[in-house]
Amino acid sequence: MQNLFSFRFSENIWRVMPDADADSSLWAIELRNPESREVSFAVIDSENLAVKWQRQVEGTDWWTSLTAFSDNRIFLHNYRYPEVPEPTDLLAMNGDTGFLSWILPNHLLVKNAGGGLLEVATKQGDSFKHLHCDALTGELLPLNIEISESYHEIILAEPVRYIEGNMYFGQLAQFISNATGGHNPTAIDYLEKRPYIIFSYYIYEQDKTVQYLLIVTDNKQQVLHEKLSEEREGTGRSTMMLKASTLVYLKNSNEFSSLTLS
Repeated sequence: MQNLFSFRFSENIWRVMPDADADSSLWAIELRNPESREVSFAVIDSENLAVKWQRQVEGTDWWTSLTAFSDNRIFLHNYRYPEVPEPTDLLAMNGDTGFLSWILPNHLLVKNAGGGLLEVATKQGDSFKHLHCDALTGELLPLNIEISESYHEIILAEPVRYIEGNMYFGQLAQFISNATGGHNPTAIDYLEKRPYIIFSYYIYEQDKTVQYLLIVTDNKQQVLHEKLSEEREGTGRSTMMLKASTLVYLKNSNEFSSLTLS
């Protein structure tokens, strides 16, 4: 195992999304500053150990959210009416520069359709009209059902959450307790990348919730045991994810870290 990269932002990391290209080492990051209520975005190259860029993007506001990353474009949803939890507009940023490439008002992203196309939808009365869209240019095209149904992308492995009451929780909790000298988890996130077994788990420590990362091998050899955060308000979601052999995990709400599981 090799420590690849760690970078601490001044803003909180809100969402992390990998490039849908299976061979890409790029990750899009959504960042939020709750004091100034500003949102910005960044791209990290975990192979070349670099932040490619970080910037606030024209046409975005506090309600904008990261929704996909493919075809060298990072896709965002705007929420024009914050009191209504439905996206209203689709924006695309250039993955190389972070500058705005195009905007489709009144459209939302349904999914990546492959071959440089997106499936998008626009509201028509009480229903939606579905279309294809050129990912690079934003040009709208008639929907080809065969294209949309033939494309399936599964490039990211996300952990399974186990909590008390789950039939496997007790067994996993006992394993962690034995491996760490007595930590008693309240929640466990579990991933496998043989020969590695990966746990992100939460314990109560001095009246606060503390999160740890534990990586062991099939033969129970401990590879990594690291505190990720403390004084959390609760148990986070998507604090680690695996793409191919790259494990990405978040520390203290604002630090992006990655490991190569060789």
